[in-house]
Amino acid sequence: MAFTYRNGRLTAGSKEKNFDVLDIARKHERPVYIYDLGDILSRTRRLRSAFGSLPVTIHYAMKANANTEILRAMANDGLAVDTVSGGEIQTALENGFTPDKVIFSGVGKTKSEIELAVQADIKQINVESPQELERIAEIAKKLGRKPSVAFRMNPDVNPQTHPYITTGFRENKFGMDVSFLPELKKILRANSDHLRLRGVTLHIGSQLLELGSLKDAISKTVAVYKELQADGFQIDRFDIGGGLGIDYSTDDPAEELKRVDEYGQMVQELLAPLKCDVLTEPGRILVARSGILVGEVQYIKSTEFKNFAILNTGMHHLLRPALYQAKHRVLAVENPTSVQQVKYDVVGPICESSDFLAKDAELPRLKAGDYLAMADAGAYGFSMASFYNRHALPVEVVLNS
Repeated sequence: MAFTYRNGRLTAGSKEKNFDVLDIARKHERPVYIYDLGDILSRTRRLRSAFGSLPVTIHYAMKANANTEILRAMANDGLAVDTVSGGEIQTALENGFTPDKVIFSGVGKTKSEIELAVQADIKQINVESPQELERIAEIAKKLGRKPSVAFRMNPDVNPQTHPYITTGFRENKFGMDVSFLPELKKILRANSDHLRLRGVTLHIGSQLLELGSLKDAISKTVAVYKELQADGFQIDRFDIGGGLGIDYSTDDPAEELKRVDEYGQMVQELLAPLKCDVLTEPGRILVARSGILVGEVQYIKSTEFKNFAILNTGMHHLLRPALYQAKHRVLAVENPTSVQQVKYDVVGPICESSDFLAKDAELPRLKAGDYLAMADAGAYGFSMASFYNRHALPVEVVLNS
């Protein structure tokens, strides 16, 4: 477990090498994101082992957390990376990932971003539309290159997750259904000197807690893979995307780690017969549990309706509660059970009523100067933070346990 209590204080790391969260927080005037690197690397190895002998390349979804120390450690550990912008491609290349370990996803790739990807000769560009494929061909021709591409298919499955993070349903902007195939094949054949189709890819959404929808999506996309092979395209890659989620209501990772093993077994059963290279793009499952956001209580405001704990951090540093109605556990950094529990709305300094981190959180009676930690904030935390109201960004601290 990345974060646990010892002697009434929240700590990170292992018994052999642990770090006091309160000591870290007090060293900084700003809120602090704290990441346990050892926990992240342990999870990457657990995922890798789940696939058995199937040739799977783990492309970490950088959008979840682009901290450069974490990226360098992942690169050193043999992971590859999934990027969704030119900035992420550049960051990946600057932090240990070689071009052959970079794939480029994203629904709105600009000409300059595609030029960067083609010039760098990255592993693969995941294509979202026929117009994008034509743009890649035009740029490749101009640069005298032949980039590898994969078609992002929309399998029209509706996973049980928040509607803002579904990406493989017919109402979503992502990917292409089978009706696009004739046009895509025509473009490929007209640009055979400038494009190389390597395979297919899919991604049906984030924070997936059941595997049935993903199994359906992979099965539907296997049929597309076989159709392209039958049409003479020499494809050899199948990208299953990412999306595995965690249960934010508990600190027990047992169920999600069991799901990782089931995921690996499912992928082996579905894709081993294709005898192709398999790519996966995990994000949250690798880093969410391994990070917390720590803020200091500035004021306690009590009315006949509510108790408010007003922090120096809020929606501008952790957007998920306001954007997705996500619920993060709130942890008292010290003395978590020493006094009677009180319900608080944990809020920030932003001039928005949506600026909250938790509602009706049961906590020890708080006072100004106490510290609270938002649990499981290692994914889509700092990466979605902003300077809104001109507040400074949090500090990031990476612990190597």
